[in-house]
Parts: sequence; structure tokens; C-alpha cells
Amino acid sequence: MKELDIPEEFINALGIKELNPVQKEAVKKGLFEKKNMVIASPTASGKTLVAELAMIKHFLDGGKTIYLVPLKALASEKYKEFKKKYSDLGLKAAISIGDYDSSGGWLGKYDVIICTNEKMDSLIRHDVSWISKTSLIIIDEIHLLNDYGRGPIIEFALTQLRRLANSQLIALSATISNADEIAKWLDAVLVKKDYRPVKLFRGVLYQSNTSDDLFEYTIDFLDKKNKKILGKDGEGALCKDVLEMEKQSLVFLATRRSAEAVAEKLAKITDNYLTAKERSVLNKIANDIENALPSPTKQCRKLASIVRKGSAFHHAGLIARQRELIEDNFRLGLIKLLSSTVTLAYGINIPAYRVVIRDVKRFTGQGSDYISVLDVHQMCGRSGRPAYDDAGEAVIIARNDTEAEHLKERYFLSETEPIESRLDSLPILRMYTLVLIASEACRSRSGLYDFFKKTFYCHQNDFSGIEKHLDKILKQLEDYKFIEISGNNVFTNNEFVPAFEINKDPEIRATIIGKRISELYIDPLSGWEMIKNLRELDNTGYIMAINRCSEMSPGIRVKREEYEDLGIMLENSGLKDRPEQWDVDYPDYVARFKLCLLFMDWMDEKGEDKLLDKYEIPPGELYNKLKNAEWMLYAFRELAVAMEKKEIAGMINKLMLRLKHGVREELLKLVFIKNIGRARARKLWNNKIRSTVDIKKVRLEILAEILGPQLAKKIKEEIMNDKQLDR
Repeated sequence: MKELDIPEEFINALGIKELNPVQKEAVKKGLFEKKNMVIASPTASGKTLVAELAMIKHFLDGGKTIYLVPLKALASEKYKEFKKKYSDLGLKAAISIGDYDSSGGWLGKYDVIICTNEKMDSLIRHDVSWISKTSLIIIDEIHLLNDYGRGPIIEFALTQLRRLANSQLIALSATISNADEIAKWLDAVLVKKDYRPVKLFRGVLYQSNTSDDLFEYTIDFLDKKNKKILGKDGEGALCKDVLEMEKQSLVFLATRRSAEAVAEKLAKITDNYLTAKERSVLNKIANDIENALPSPTKQCRKLASIVRKGSAFHHAGLIARQRELIEDNFRLGLIKLLSSTVTLAYGINIPAYRVVIRDVKRFTGQGSDYISVLDVHQMCGRSGRPAYDDAGEAVIIARNDTEAEHLKERYFLSETEPIESRLDSLPILRMYTLVLIASEACRSRSGLYDFFKKTFYCHQNDFSGIEKHLDKILKQLEDYKFIEISGNNVFTNNEFVPAFEINKDPEIRATIIGKRISELYIDPLSGWEMIKNLRELDNTGYIMAINRCSEMSPGIRVKREEYEDLGIMLENSGLKDRPEQWDVDYPDYVARFKLCLLFMDWMDEKGEDKLLDKYEIPPGELYNKLKNAEWMLYAFRELAVAMEKKEIAGMINKLMLRLKHGVREELLKLVFIKNIGRARARKLWNNKIRSTVDIKKVRLEILAEILGPQLAKKIKEEIMNDKQLDR
């Protein structure tokens, strides 16, 4: 490290003395000469340190870094890490992961800006000036270009950033078969290594024999001697074997229900391996998990009871605080066994000695199909902890020795699938076409063509795949009055002829409404759906207007026996545009109507536990849907303001605030008070305390009986010092 042109205090902050093979090759190939690079190597191979070295170099040269990540949790992890390492050295880091309608100008004073890809996309739409001054762009997990949801966002943001900033690009990737193709697209040097500091042993488990009450299993390893273990089932046997070694295991499963069921089963095993001290600490952690919500749900209580025994489950149905507690205490070794859906396969650093993959098939909507080789490699990459182990194990569970051979060949002896662009879908192209026009990045059809030709899609495919859609999209956007195309549209032989068929390259610009839709980070089709519904409706009508937008997909799964009751409710709902029962889109409409009913129950102050029972929706998923709905209602309100429909904007705004806080209308004034949520607001209301004026008048002793002494005193003092009595 001392051979590098980096001050000693930064070397000390990095905490290493010598570069590993991946890092050495990056330096040799021009990292400090500011060449673009794609670093493709296994998990825990030191890719992040390559990015940090470049980041430090640019900081010392007076430059600015954008660090892009796919997940909010990963952004938070990087921010905490960089702040701890570098804040005393003058390097200022900032994080921006939410609020897609903010300009982000304040970020310009920071040296390192950590963003999710979605947030970066939003900042580009708001024409942030500091982007052009950025000297380094780091893209973590670039192989997610292959993901249908995240891939187009990464691809578009990168194509835009290359246009806006003359920056060095460093893309970090898992080991993939066509990393060279991504490198060519980015005009980058490829650093591709199979180096891994912790040796990974891969194997397949199958049942080989039976005894009286246990099965004998064989772990058929690729690179070391096979191992025999005993147990009642495969995952239990593998995890018990790890506990005997005083190590941890992470089990990947296909569904949330499976993750919870396996965690319950494994907890019976881990319960026998805890010390008295560990039980005491785990009990406190479990209490925090159980009380993470104002009113614990069945899921909260189930998870807490499992954590008390040294196991846990992890999936998107948990709220952020619960996931954070589980991740932190798994890293500390207090939680011994963790079962998870694929949520933990990417990005977040929580390795275990042994990774177990029980389910290699997923339900796709068209039957069950094998998951990708890349997904399995990402799961396997969670095994082995550099700070604790010199090796790790990844084991797939097979039903028999024949399937074991097949899975070994499929996942361990084959290359990962090539990464492919997902930019060619019509909704994605529609959104980004409007973005490019609204931001004035493209002012003509030829400008749009030139931009899309620079994407990864056109690096891999012929431009005609996109070209065939663009004229249709331009016509649609013009019909919606989101864009204006110069020249008069005419009729020839009684047929409409768009302007760009007469003038092959007319000027194109966004209207005020089109620009606002682009800034609001919504699909233009969603914007049109909202604009059509900017009239006086009841709350159900406004919620169904946003629920029919693509951003709110999917609705809530409807069971066969529910259709009749929901159909009757639909008949009585007053909704004018509902399809008939024989229409092909009726099932989707019913699912979105059921989601509407969920939101209405939430605003009627139904608790999370009742909603979990009625809709089978866990708190984490509930809050994600609420957050999406809140954003869409915000966009709805903003469009009403832009269209000068202020009365309707006020109605939508009130609905948005009710949805945000989960209250009936009468509690809105109370929930605006800091530390007063829906439960406390209802208590105050029931005790005839219904505004800040009432709180100011009521005696502290009475308020303390309702809210508790400390909170009552704090709220009373804040309101007494507030010049505005009733907000």
C-alpha cells in the first residue's frame, strides 16, 4: 500500500497493508490513470476496495464521486462505513435514497454521494448541476442490468451520466460470462479474476441411507472429500452439523412461508446450543423485534419467539427495523441460523460459514422453473467470512443422487447466463422517451435515436428493436399533450399524417404537464390515468385511479372463494369504469380493488394484525404498498395543481395524509404533532383532546395518564413554546 500515491492516514483508514490479486491488477491496468474499469470477481474478493482507492484518489485531486447501489439497505451500509472511515480525514459523504421529487442541489457540497439507482435517475430528471462536475462514477452490482425491474434504470442512468459528466467509470460485478461485453460498452478495461480470499467448497446434499429415526445424508463436494451427516431432514442436518463446528448457516428458500416454517424448525435445534449469556441478549433483541410496531402482529410474535432460540427468518414482509436487528445480530454471531428468501442474496454483507440452498425452483406464474445460475452463484457468495473463516461451504439440497448430479452440472460446472439488456419494453421506452424530451437532452427524433444507440441494448442488438416503438410512443405522448411536435399535423386523403412523417426530423419539446410527469417519476400512462380522473370522486374512486397505474402492480391475490363477495362489493362501489366479469382484465381489476379495500381499512384505523389476518399481508409488504400509494397520491395532487384544479388537489391531499398516517379524517390535526401516531391520536381524541389548543389547555397530569409522563411533558413543552397554537 505504501507504494501507492496515497497519504498514510488514508492507508490506515483502509486497514490493509497489501493489495490482493484483483486490486493489484486494477492498479496495473490504469486505476490511478483514471481509466474506465469493469471489475468482475467473486463476492468478498475486494472489489469495493478498488472503488475506494479510486474514490480517495479523486478526492485528493479535488474531484467528486457518485457511488450507485441497487438497494437502500446497501446505500445505508456504505454511508455508515465511509463516514466512519473518512469523516476525520476531511472526506464528506452524503446519502440520498428517497423523495423522487427533490432537486438534490444540497448534495453538491459533498465529496462522495451515495445513491440508489432510482434516486440517481430522479436527480438526472431534475437537471442537477453538480452531476457535470463529477469526476468518478462507481456502479455496484452492474450485473443487475439483467434484472427486468432494476436493469433499465441502471442502463438509462449510466447512459445519461456518460453524456452529462466526463468521469471515470468503475463498474463492480459478480463473475459473469460476458463481462467483456459490458466493458466494451463502457469503453472500459476489464479486470476479471476468480480470486476469493476465503476458499469456497461447493457441494450437493442427498439422502443416502436410513436408520431407525434419522436419515443419513451425503454432501457430495466438488473440491474436497464427501461428508456423511445425520438428521430428520436435509436443512436440519446441515445446520446442526454447522452448529457442532460452532459456526453459522444461512438457508435460502423460495417463499416467505417456507422461510418462516424452516426458521421455526431450526429454532428447536439452535435452542440447544445457546449459552446463558446469549439467551439473555437474544431475549432483549427479541423484545425489540416484537415491539418494532406500535401493536405487535402475529408475525412479530412468531419472529421474536424464534429469535429467543437463536434462529430467525428474513424476507420483504418484515419492516426495516426488524430486518436491521436480524442482520446486525447475525453478523455478531448471536443468531446462529437464518432462513431467507432471495432478499439476502445480493449486496448486503452478512456472510455465514455454510450457505444452504433448499429450493432451486421458483413459481413464475406459468409453472415452476429453475432459478438462474447467477442467482445461485450470488447465494453461494454469502458463504465464508474473511474475518473469521479460511473457508466456506455452499450446499444445494437434492432429492436423490440422480438429481444431485444434475444440479451439480447445472449450477457448479456451468457458466452464468450472459447479461442482457431489458430496455426494450414499451412502458420503459415510453417513460424514458418523455424524460429525454422533458430534460431537453433530446430535442428531435434524430436526437432520441442517437441517445438510444448509445445504450447497452443497442450495443447488443440492432437499433430496429427500439426504433419500431419510438414513433408510436411519440404519437401517444403527443395525443396526451405531454409533448409538442413542431409543424402542423395534416390529413392526406382523409388520413391523419403525423408531422414527423412530413418533416423527418421536427423539433420536439415537452409541455408543462409532460415535464411535471417526468419529474414526478411516473409512467406517462399513469399520468394520463390520473389526469382522466381529475374530477370530483369519492375516496374509493381516487384510490382506484392510482391502483390502476403500473407503479401499483400487482394488487392483492384474490382467492377463488372471494370473487363473489368482491363482485358484490364492486357492484355497490359506484365505480363507473369497472370491467364486466367476463372481461379478460376482470381478475386484475378485482385484485386492485382488493388493494383499495386494504387501504380503506388502514385509513379506518384497522391494526396491522387485523390486516394481516384479513388480507394475508405482512407489515413489511403493507408499508411498501402504503409508501407507493402515498407517492402516487402525491403525484396525483401535483398534477391537479398543475392543471389548476385546486379543490380536487385539496381532496387528494387530505386523502394522501390520511393514508400516510392511517387515520380517519378527524385525527389529522393530532397526527401532525411530533411523536403522536395513529394509536396515541385516537387515545387523545377519545379523551376529548382534539387539537394543539386542547393539549395546551389540558393539565399535564391528565395528559400523562393518556400518553405517559415523559412523552406528555415533552409534547406539552413543545406546544407551549410553539407560537402557532393550532396547526
